Amino acid sequence: MNKLNKSFTIIEILISLSIFAVVAVTLYSTFSAGLSVWQRSGDTSDAYQDIRIVFDDMARDLKDMIYFTKDKESMFIFSGMPGEISLMTLEEGASEKLEANREVVRVTYSFDDTKGELTRQGADITLGFDIKKAEKDILLKGLEDFKFEYCYYSGDEDEPYLWQEEWKDEDMKTPRGIKITAFFKGSKNAKGGSKITRIIFIPAGILGKKEL
Repeated sequence: MNKLNKSFTIIEILISLSIFAVVAVTLYSTFSAGLSVWQRSGDTSDAYQDIRIVFDDMARDLKDMIYFTKDKESMFIFSGMPGEISLMTLEEGASEKLEANREVVRVTYSFDDTKGELTRQGADITLGFDIKKAEKDILLKGLEDFKFEYCYYSGDEDEPYLWQEEWKDEDMKTPRGIKITAFFKGSKNAKGGSKITRIIFIPAGILGKKEL
């Protein structure tokens, strides 16, 4: 008795290939989506970490801030604008003998909204505290916005402390508090968008008066 040869028909092969293709596409889509989410979360995490480091450096400069002039035209006054602050501070350094020391430096933090970059410039006495002669260090890139706000005393008992975009004070002193906010790309127009805010209190500062 002859044994029948067992084999697959073309229909069975096509059905098997179709099922395999569906399973493969499903697995690939799931893996690709997971990888994309992981990459985006990794990039965001790195960005948050970079901003936190920059905030810590800014806090150190602001808390070590000094002032020694009452001349409104002097380069040594504190200047506070929405996208820029300029101040005199103490910076860690080293002597020729590699001994740790601190020196007075004029520092400016500024945000370039056309490039989305936050930069820092520092000019010491060898540059005559002239910021124009100092090199720019790019601290952060790819930001949608970056702004500074300054604590003012409003005189209102219900809402005594306000935040405004400029620091103006007749006594030419430094503010008591500075709020710094960094916005990620696409965050300003999105509900619950990604941003980081840090409030830095300055022990030697004063509360400016709100201009009416």
